[in-house]
Amino acid sequence: MDFNIGIEDVGAAVLQELWSKVTFQAMEIVTETRDVVLEKDSLQEFSRSISELSTLLRALDAKRVESAMGLESTKAALETLNSQLREAAKIIKGYKSGSCLRLLLHSHSIRLQMQNLSKEMAMTISSFHLVNLDMSLNLKTMMDQIINNLRSIEFRSTVATETLAFEIENSISQHSRNQENSMKLLEKIAEAVGARENASLVQNELALLKQEKEEMEDQKKQAEALQLAQLIQLLYSTEIVTRPQNEEISMHHQQYPINSFICPLCNEMMADPVAIFCGHSFERKAIQDCFNRGERNCPTCGEELQSLELTPNVSLRSSIDEWKLRDLDLKFQAAVSGINSNDYSRQNKALENMQFLIEIPRYAIKVAEGGLVPKLVEFLKHKRLDTSATLKCLYYLAKHCDNHKEVIVEAGVVRRIVKQIYRGEKGPDAIAVLLELSKKETLREKIGETKDCIPLLVSLLQNDNPDVSQKAKSTLQNLSCNTSFVIKMAETGHFQPFVARFNQGFSSSFSLSFFFFLNRHAWHNTLLPLFP
Repeated sequence: MDFNIGIEDVGAAVLQELWSKVTFQAMEIVTETRDVVLEKDSLQEFSRSISELSTLLRALDAKRVESAMGLESTKAALETLNSQLREAAKIIKGYKSGSCLRLLLHSHSIRLQMQNLSKEMAMTISSFHLVNLDMSLNLKTMMDQIINNLRSIEFRSTVATETLAFEIENSISQHSRNQENSMKLLEKIAEAVGARENASLVQNELALLKQEKEEMEDQKKQAEALQLAQLIQLLYSTEIVTRPQNEEISMHHQQYPINSFICPLCNEMMADPVAIFCGHSFERKAIQDCFNRGERNCPTCGEELQSLELTPNVSLRSSIDEWKLRDLDLKFQAAVSGINSNDYSRQNKALENMQFLIEIPRYAIKVAEGGLVPKLVEFLKHKRLDTSATLKCLYYLAKHCDNHKEVIVEAGVVRRIVKQIYRGEKGPDAIAVLLELSKKETLREKIGETKDCIPLLVSLLQNDNPDVSQKAKSTLQNLSCNTSFVIKMAETGHFQPFVARFNQGFSSSFSLSFFFFLNRHAWHNTLLPLFP
């Protein structure tokens, strides 16, 4: 009996906490709505209903509601309402802190979201069955009024806002834009948000749009990121502020209707675009899945399809491939600019991008021919820079640019890597650079003669990482063409190349080195059993 009472107490405590959360969430919405400029009238009408809901929740007793509905039903209804309020708060915060340009462009879809949320809240509040509760007439009247208001509220925008949203969408879809037209559009935007069309407004909007674009890219939302890039370009076309040289976004992005590259079904850039009977295009797998579910109408226009045949859209695919190529070129230019800057954060961002771009041979060749090799080798000295990304860049330079391997060695990369490994950085990237460089016969002498290089490689043969130990072994194998290096390896405990050379037969130079080595180290008893 005591155990059951304990459970009931815990359930009541959890419910009371949830009730408080919902009340707090409602009050937060009221606070957030006060300073909103866009969609002010509709949002404030919504806020008044939420304010009344907050008052109602504070006046009601959670335990009495639970008695009327049951613990689980009350908890489920509160959790749903809390989730709906949280979503509404997120949208309203976006009105205050997000880009005004983006909000204007998406004003219709945002209003629709808020209207649907209002109706869902009304339904959730109705599910509490508060009319069955013994409460005052005033509270019952208030509850009915809240439900009716939330059901009937209409999030309407002015004709001016709708026209402005259309003009923004029309402008960003154009292949080129006129500075005068862009300025006129900016004036209208400034008037809509109660600001002045000056550099401060543009700079603030650019900062917000760039931040939002990065977030969309991190979330792999390509369509949204591309649209934000177009909005950024629109602001730059006003010429109120100058675009930084290292900016990745470019006019090249506007040479194609980017939105047509995005599949409306999967919201990703198409890799294998196909056209259906009505002429609209989709990613092959996405539309095929749609047809497999029994759909027989076009997802875009709704037309009933006479045939489900898929036709490769060769022209669209060619445009997408060309855009991707241009996009890579722009990213490469931005990475080069970042590497040449004197700012650590820019250099790290550039290295982060370059390590992937340089996997493509033509970019590796451009880096080498652009004289960036010494700079990248110098980066290995700086602890504040991304060593791993730098080593990856150097590896692909060595792999793809055989004619520039000597430049890499002459820049001092071997010594830098040796020092790094002695400091405890024993990742496979560093050894991969040495291995790739040692494949060029004319460089082996310079590599092997670098102070501590051979002893270090021998020590790495016992590394826990099999990739590191195997790369170290292969590098030593490449260096074993030199007799003096074979002797060095044996002196540090790696005898395999020494034994292999012995078994191949004596040359006069190796014969002398061999017996000199034995006499010098008095290792007759240790080494002789290794020989047949």
